[in-house]
Amino acid sequence: MTDAARFTVPAVEKSVLVRCDPARAFAAFTAEIAQWWPMQTHSVAQAQTRNVAIEPRAGGRIYETAADGTESDWGRVLAWSPPAGFSMTWHPGRAADPHTVVELSFAAERDATRVRLVHRGWEALGAQAAAARESYDGGWETVFVRDFAGYLGRVS
Repeated sequence: MTDAARFTVPAVEKSVLVRCDPARAFAAFTAEIAQWWPMQTHSVAQAQTRNVAIEPRAGGRIYETAADGTESDWGRVLAWSPPAGFSMTWHPGRAADPHTVVELSFAAERDATRVRLVHRGWEALGAQAAAARESYDGGWETVFVRDFAGYLGRVS
């Protein structure tokens, strides 16, 4: 086995507990993504981004729309199982390959929902894998932990 075959980069894992049931949390993340996603800072067109959308089905697009109507793909839905979870390829503003994979799960926990994000597959990015993972670790802290959980109301 070559060194390249053994090359692995750990997944980014984030978890939040939000004050709602799994169906509400799933809808907030998917159907309402444009309400909480920080488009000004975490998008392809940045200040010019006007919308972010997830098409609710396997094979659906995740994309942004800029003020001039230009659309930039972020990924494709791989699995769609509301309200338990979904997964998607992830390549905002880049070609579809190579890509990483983001998985979201939504599970009832007491009178709230534990939402877990796992971003994996960094090895596909080759030499940029470790730097990309490090960047996304901080990025998901902002987007997922601060903005998504803040939108729904964090429990812990």
